[in-house]
Amino acid sequence: MSLGDHAAVVSLIDADWLPGQHHPSRQLPLKPAKRLREAEILVVCKADGEVAGMVDVGVRPADGAGLLVQLHGREDFEIVTALLTVARAHLGQRTLYACTGPATATGIPGLPVERRAVTARALTAAGFSPASAQRYFLRDLTTSPPAPPEYPLADVTPIADPPGWQLELTDTDGHHIATAILRAPTPETADVAVLWQLTVRHAHRRQHIATRLLGQCLRHAAQHGAHHLTADAPDGDIPAARLLAGAGFLPIDTLTVYRRL
Repeated sequence: MSLGDHAAVVSLIDADWLPGQHHPSRQLPLKPAKRLREAEILVVCKADGEVAGMVDVGVRPADGAGLLVQLHGREDFEIVTALLTVARAHLGQRTLYACTGPATATGIPGLPVERRAVTARALTAAGFSPASAQRYFLRDLTTSPPAPPEYPLADVTPIADPPGWQLELTDTDGHHIATAILRAPTPETADVAVLWQLTVRHAHRRQHIATRLLGQCLRHAAQHGAHHLTADAPDGDIPAARLLAGAGFLPIDTLTVYRRL
């Protein structure tokens, strides 16, 4: 990618914006994926030279797999197919993984297959198949403010890297019951906080502990400037989806990573 292509590439990524995702135009400059060998941003152009698509590629040092980190072609099947062709030529004969970059502020990778069905179809036509999938949820904290927290109240401990908090519930004997990890909203995540983890010890499940702790996460995020809170769960995890839906989260899309052997 040349310096002159930079604005066009950012525009391509912005066109595929997903709720809860930061806009790349707020994070200039755009660079190839870090920590990859042979990292490069490749573009395909129309006959008049206009940039029509981009793919961010590289080789993972750990196992030599080729990664198509980002893939954007304005949902034009021919453009996306051309991007896959140039990416495969650049990466050579190796196992390939597509859409491995974080799709949202959660840091969870994958292609939002419902919003980008044409790209998903092009990947399948090129021999890729789904390797993993996460269901992505978003909770608006401005239109429906969280209710006051229910007891027992969690102990909150700040976390430095990445910035955020650990919320921990204990019983009257001081034994651990449940823990949540909450990432703070930052300029990079565009006022979005992230529910990174929520776990309840097996002996304390089915007692509404997760619901109470999640409610406190919502309240804490809102009090610290978050306009939205995102969360994810493995695709098909019905209990997690019910928990999030009960707290006002909306399912946004399924984030899918693809593989081609």
